[in-house]
Amino acid sequence: MARLKEFGCHLVTSNYTFSEFFRYSTLIDALNFDHLKIGDHTLVPNIAAQYPNATTLLSALGVLTRNVRLSTAVTDPFRRHPVEIAQSISTLDRITNGRTALGIGAGEAMNLLPYGIDYKKPLQRLKEAVEVIKLLWSATPDNPANYDGEIFRLRNAFLQIRPVQYPHPPIYIGAAGPKTRELVGEIADGWAPVAVESPTTLAKHIADIEKGAKKWDRSLENIDIAVTVYTAVSHDVETAYRQVVPVAKSMLIQQREVLEELSGIKIPKELSLQHLDPTNPKVVEKIKEIAESIPRSVVEEIVAIGSPDDCIDKLEKFLNAGATSIIICNLSEQQERVYKIYAEKIMSYLKSQYGINE
Repeated sequence: MARLKEFGCHLVTSNYTFSEFFRYSTLIDALNFDHLKIGDHTLVPNIAAQYPNATTLLSALGVLTRNVRLSTAVTDPFRRHPVEIAQSISTLDRITNGRTALGIGAGEAMNLLPYGIDYKKPLQRLKEAVEVIKLLWSATPDNPANYDGEIFRLRNAFLQIRPVQYPHPPIYIGAAGPKTRELVGEIADGWAPVAVESPTTLAKHIADIEKGAKKWDRSLENIDIAVTVYTAVSHDVETAYRQVVPVAKSMLIQQREVLEELSGIKIPKELSLQHLDPTNPKVVEKIKEIAESIPRSVVEEIVAIGSPDDCIDKLEKFLNAGATSIIICNLSEQQERVYKIYAEKIMSYLKSQYGINE
């Protein structure tokens, strides 16, 4: 039976000024959305965009909000050592009185290579980082943490600030490939599908998580499947489609596995989310060129557009495919109006039908 744990929002960091971030985050909080996620990059394909530090911005949002859970979608253990991640999330959990989650992934070349950071053994680094973070969240001076990994090591280590949540804030792994999805099943509390999914591909990819969970006798029911859905609400479907299509096509190219499964279009590795170089003008032009070849029918598979009822129908498909949390990415031109429509009509209906109490 389909169930809904959280209904949240993702704010695309490069789309907003600071004043807009503050306004929309307080609105999202007041409308009783459960989760607010922001991106964590140093570079994005739009090189003209402003992109602030995620941890610093989340601290500001933590002070401005009262109820909504806050997290990154997602950070990585290359730019940030797991000790720093553990300390910063502990701090944010204290600031918000237990309203944080950790979103972490295996990293992306665009955030690393321009700065001289080697992109090596991402899966092993991610696995060890999560293990180290968990150890540090529970370590004390009387019971320090020790760890001897291939990449990270701890010796009688502990932090002098610990999170409010027990045993620790939930950990969501951003995963776009089968091995990383298996790792979700092994060690994480939730899966944040990277970029885009359709109901069909979501159902298929959840099998990887279940495979990882079975290795450690874990239940898929205890792992939150938090799918991000790009959306625009309008009774004029053409208007809604126009608002989502640029971002949706770009995300399809970067999440090449989903695009190939839905359309047969094969994307070179260097254009994938993990490997693209946004500083290379040829890469940006190639993305635009491929975007023109993506059929509308494929875009419509991954987005929720149209009237409130149209959006409900699509989000129900995601829930029936195995999603347990919905994170909307609002691409409408009338942002505040659409957040209110979601809160009053769409989220309220879905929670009444599928909501679960923790």
